Amino acid sequence: MLDLKLLATFVRAAHSGTLSAVAVQVGRTQSAVTMQVQRLEEALGQS
Repeated sequence: MLDLKLLATFVRAAHSGTLSAVAVQVGRTQSAVTMQVQRLEEALGQS
């Protein structure tokens, strides 16, 4: 099952344009946000 938090992170990135902006918005490091996007890619078979 797809983790909706991962999808929400991706949507935020699409709207803001950068992963660093998302990191600031959600209070995480840029590397943590990058890892979430990578996990979404893996879940969708795109890695």
